[in-house]
Amino acid sequence: MKAHESMMRPAPAFWNVGEKMGDYLSAYTSSKQPVPSTIPELDRMLHGGFRPGVHFIGGTTGAGKSAFCLWLAERMAQSTDPDTGRPTGVTYVSLELGMPEVRARMGSRLSYVLDGLEPWHWADFEELGRKQAAAIADGTYEPANDPVYSADIELMVRCPNLRIVDAISDGNASNLVYICEEIRSTGAHGGRVLFLDYLQCIDALPGQDETEALRDSVRAVNLAAIRAGVAVVAISAISRAKGSEMRKGKSGDNPGADIFRGSSWIEYTGLTAFALVRRDDSVQRGEFADVELWPVKNRRGTCDGPVRLAYNGAYGEFGFA
Repeated sequence: MKAHESMMRPAPAFWNVGEKMGDYLSAYTSSKQPVPSTIPELDRMLHGGFRPGVHFIGGTTGAGKSAFCLWLAERMAQSTDPDTGRPTGVTYVSLELGMPEVRARMGSRLSYVLDGLEPWHWADFEELGRKQAAAIADGTYEPANDPVYSADIELMVRCPNLRIVDAISDGNASNLVYICEEIRSTGAHGGRVLFLDYLQCIDALPGQDETEALRDSVRAVNLAAIRAGVAVVAISAISRAKGSEMRKGKSGDNPGADIFRGSSWIEYTGLTAFALVRRDDSVQRGEFADVELWPVKNRRGTCDGPVRLAYNGAYGEFGFA
């Protein structure tokens, strides 16, 4: 073909939005339902539950951020996927706690809430293990009398599609590329939710400061989540000054999205962001302390609130206040 003939051919329809109509209609008719959080009041705020993209959880010291996400992850993994009718696929990526502690915390909660199990504090995991090791050594071990083993059997039965990844056993797990691959794999295997505990523990590249590392992490995690069709619930640190204000502030005051360290990227990127607050004047009711879950950013709804909860730190259990 001669050069002048090539120049005379019709140009591609660069400006024709209609060419993508098929893709648009496919997305319109194939979208999945949001994944319910298992907290009815929270799901009303979220207009049904968590959607693909990144959602942030921050909070004051002692309010139970990790415990809250472990509680949610376990409850969601016990639920039914609204689209497939099968158990919901949930990945928990822990960049601070090892797999045994994550699993122990989940098992401890089950031991507290299920009839027929002996309740045990997750903090006693190591002591209980030494006791059972001695029983194995002297031939007196009985699985039915082992509270940790019994609770773990229940965890496996109730949460068949729960995956735990930790940076203690796998040194690559805190790498941003690795985390994005976990998000992709979760979606590829039919998973709907990934918990990331927590954002500031993602490895920074050489020469990056905290702000630059957070910016790149938030961007990459959000894009990976949307592409994979996975809701990522990421725990994030808050500023110390804001944390002090939240604890002492009058109950009923929304803490605002600027509580987060590096809040500009979190405010800009997140579908939602929540603050878990335990006030200085929090009421203690037996083993439970009152805490508040405040929506500080919500693209699909308002930031009314809070969701009032009660927290039992010994077993990692939350209830509705």
